[in-house]
Amino acid sequence: MPTKALNKELDKRKLSLVTASKVKGFLEQADTVCLPSWPEFMLNDEVANRNWAELNIRHANFQFALIEQDSQKWIAVGNSVPVYWPDVVEDLPDDGWDWALSTGMEDNSTPNLLCALAIQILPDYRGRGLSTLMIQIMKEIGKRFGYDQLIAPVRPSKKCDYPLLPMETYIEWSQGYLRFDPWLRVHERLGARMLKVCPQAMKITGSVQEWQDWTGMSFQASAEYIVPGALNPVTIDIDKDNGEYIEPNVWMVHTDD
Repeated sequence: MPTKALNKELDKRKLSLVTASKVKGFLEQADTVCLPSWPEFMLNDEVANRNWAELNIRHANFQFALIEQDSQKWIAVGNSVPVYWPDVVEDLPDDGWDWALSTGMEDNSTPNLLCALAIQILPDYRGRGLSTLMIQIMKEIGKRFGYDQLIAPVRPSKKCDYPLLPMETYIEWSQGYLRFDPWLRVHERLGARMLKVCPQAMKITGSVQEWQDWTGMSFQASAEYIVPGALNPVTIDIDKDNGEYIEPNVWMVHTDD
């Protein structure tokens, strides 16, 4: 259960906290928040499509949502998964997000870390400090089940504005004394430590027609294309009828000191 401080904050905001383990039809309700939160192409990761429904059943205690008490509207959803990693967190794998979900669902080893997968907030509710609250709740859920470290393949929120810039360069940008990217700043303010870039956190592939459907763009020549919402260019190969997007994220870790 959340701490007294978190419960007080939830009460102040007139929000209820629910988990997939307590709510029938959680995934369907959660989709009302999740689907509007992402560009369409981001909903076509093969690892996610293979495991997402089962995640909400097998690891139901780690999937949660915030609901407005007055309207009963679902406004934010958090997803995480327990994983096993045999080495130090500084050496977490390059295929961050896909690795975390596939490992959490397919590896039978006893987990020793909790990995954040997503925090999604309806567009109209962003900028109200809910992202901070969601991370705090995720950390508290982890502690409740014995995980003193929360790792996260963080997707910097403004990197999509600079898709040609290497992630290694982007994460060093600053704004005064603070890091430039707002989502990285939120994690750091809550005590997270940046570990490294995971350059192949997510891989999304599809036919040329699928990419045109997902983006509303036309791809009539083989090239790298800048696609709204993408952190890196999308590579289109007309001859092979294939489009490929490889997304970099940033490994961060929250430790219970």
